Amino acid sequence: MTISRSISVYISEEAAKRLARISAETGRLVEELAECSIEEATLDYFRHRKDDPAKGGAA
Repeated sequence: MTISRSISVYISEEAAKRLARISAETGRLVEELAECSIEEATLDYFRHRKDDPAKGGAA
């Protein structure tokens, strides 16, 4: 089952400027960069845990 969620996230003015620069230099959308950042943060959190809900662990 695939669950897709939409969220709004506040970022600082400094982060917004950084994202805009990265977006311009890489040709990637700001939204894509933000999505990748969130995905990576969740992967890092569960990397060495056995209870990752995305892999069938206890939620």
